[in-house]
Amino acid sequence: MTLRQMERRDRVQAETMWRDTFEESPAFTAYYFDRRFHPEYSFGAFEEERLIAMALGRPTEINVAGRAVPALLVAGVSTVPEFRNKGLMHRLMTMLTDRARAAGFACCYLHPVSETLYASLGFRNGTDALIVRSDETRTHAPFVLSDRFDANDILSVYCEAQRTHDGMQMRDEEELLTVFADYATDGGTVLIAYDRDRPVGYICFSLDGLVHELTALCRSAYETLLDEAARRAGREIKAIVPIDCGIPGERVFSMQYLVFDDAFDLPLNNGFCRLAY
Repeated sequence: MTLRQMERRDRVQAETMWRDTFEESPAFTAYYFDRRFHPEYSFGAFEEERLIAMALGRPTEINVAGRAVPALLVAGVSTVPEFRNKGLMHRLMTMLTDRARAAGFACCYLHPVSETLYASLGFRNGTDALIVRSDETRTHAPFVLSDRFDANDILSVYCEAQRTHDGMQMRDEEELLTVFADYATDGGTVLIAYDRDRPVGYICFSLDGLVHELTALCRSAYETLLDEAARRAGREIKAIVPIDCGIPGERVFSMQYLVFDDAFDLPLNNGFCRLAY
């Protein structure tokens, strides 16, 4: 068995493992590996030439007190069934985090499938959030809703929210367009809420009830967008939002961090996460 940094030639096997493990559509998987596969920050375990486990890293920047801090987003951590529980994930993640530390990233972060799975590697909860649900009995503020995709208006909402919620990934227009192209491959559609001419929130959701992203600048905009998306989907839906959105919900930790810089701290507060740097 060989554990090593991945190479471009490993893409086909990595794509197949991703699609099989996470049950993603072929269109989304191909799109992800076209745009977001960075073999220099990704590691795999191989039995002869067969890929049997992997951990993928993607360079990003996150907002910390108004500063763009380099961070490595970890995704695609998976092992084929017959090689699970043999320590491969731990070994690959150690290689990946060592690479991130050496490359000068302030932290690695990921969406955990379990709060305890990555604890032995030093990851800890750093995102305080709520799962909230649609409610057909609510009354709403008189926002104007538009299903016309407008990157500038979506980006303006995102950047304003980012200023008060540290830990959000930094985005420019190019990154935003890439993200929403990701969503589109999974059938995502967009609604934007306007207070007069000012954009105050947006939601991207699929008609099967999956909310890809919901960001707003006030409680009433969150509620309006969530409930309208549920009406169009024809079912109750739920979304992960900042804990200070004002809507009752179930508290969750949706992100974990492994911090390399001693000056980089992650005290939880009333946002997605509040960081000190």
